[in-house]
Amino acid sequence: MADSDQFTFGGGARGDEARAPFALPGEVHPSVIVRDALSRVRPNGHVVVFANEKGGVGKSTLAFHCAVALSYAGHKVLAVDLDRRQRSLDSALEHREGTVRSLGVDVPLTRHVVLHKQTGSLLSQEIARAGSDSSVVIIDVAGHDSAIARYAISIADTLVTPVNSSSVDLELLGDFDPVTGRLRGAGQFAKLVCELREEREQRGGGTFDWVVMKNRVRTSERRQQMRVNEALRQLAPQFDFRLARGFRERVAYRELFAFGLTHLDLRHIPGLVKMQAPTGDEIMGLAADLSIPQQPVFEKWDHGCGKGRISEKSSRAFSESLHARMQPVST
Repeated sequence: MADSDQFTFGGGARGDEARAPFALPGEVHPSVIVRDALSRVRPNGHVVVFANEKGGVGKSTLAFHCAVALSYAGHKVLAVDLDRRQRSLDSALEHREGTVRSLGVDVPLTRHVVLHKQTGSLLSQEIARAGSDSSVVIIDVAGHDSAIARYAISIADTLVTPVNSSSVDLELLGDFDPVTGRLRGAGQFAKLVCELREEREQRGGGTFDWVVMKNRVRTSERRQQMRVNEALRQLAPQFDFRLARGFRERVAYRELFAFGLTHLDLRHIPGLVKMQAPTGDEIMGLAADLSIPQQPVFEKWDHGCGKGRISEKSSRAFSESLHARMQPVST
């Protein structure tokens, strides 16, 4: 059964009243979602939601790096994974805890939960239970439309939508003429976001900041990057979102992700390949672009290798595996 079919609302509408015209069965109208969200106590922390109806755009990877960067900046972060099947964000944070235990290194950890029962009331309860003292709550939404995804967007302070440099990704934001490249109308995801934001404003709940960022940018695809940049420039003023710096395509991001690590952690782990300065700046720039109120000042970043010492009780096999992944391949 789809997540949207299991979504329940306190006192919400039922039947046709709860669905938009021409909506699929079980699809809940934005007005019902927003009314339910505004009836509950808002989270204490700043809510950052990573959402896009298309899968494979890097939502979990960016959410993970954002959580780690904000933790280094002094925030107390709670990460909520709404993809109860894949659990990419939750798994990465579990692996991070395993790395800390195995190597005995000192890196900041992030509290994390998976929302197994997909209801708006339980999402609010989990945030209140696990993150009552959190200054930032990061929510990673599965890559498809659902009622719980709509609920998460409706409580966001900042919505982050990653996109790859692909016409398929852009179709969810805007309908472009394939010949002229001109914008003809809104894509399905952009329509949904605008409807939720409009409902929230009309009901006195204020608005949220929408941030769109490119991910897995390949410098070799110069012509395609130009097309995507031009398309995003047309979309931004139409749907009132900001363009932020994203991530370049780097193999090291995926290699470290398997251990629950980011480039920001390398200085704490001796013997690894030296990190290039732009990589650390890219990660810190991601967090800075969110413009979180009262954000702590990021410390000056040391781009050097780790100079610490791994605990003598660390797992030798684990350490060797990590080092083997990060060492350059001999030619």
